[in-house]
Amino acid sequence: MKQIIVFSGLMFLCIYLVFTNTPASQKTANIESIETDASVQNNPETSEDVLEFIVPELEYIHEEDQDEEVDGYIVETYREYEVYKDKDGNILKQVPTSNFDYIRYKKY
Repeated sequence: MKQIIVFSGLMFLCIYLVFTNTPASQKTANIESIETDASVQNNPETSEDVLEFIVPELEYIHEEDQDEEVDGYIVETYREYEVYKDKDGNILKQVPTSNFDYIRYKKY
């Protein structure tokens, strides 16, 4: 009986910790946004109100300026972006996220 009470207490503690701690990716709110040539200001159809209803696509874009060579390997850096597109497929806005991916190649 004592073991069940201790186990239940640990389970409640774990549940509490899961629901009260926010991930580090949600804590960084100072992420800039990049607007492309399909300017949001010039087109009334693409105002901020309309962008709220567009579901962004997530794409990884190669950040060439962050590539480096480490221990005989070439390490390429890719950053994830939220890409907002209109119904014609034109990019309206790109918002970088805090997610990165790295690909390592052997340098010959």
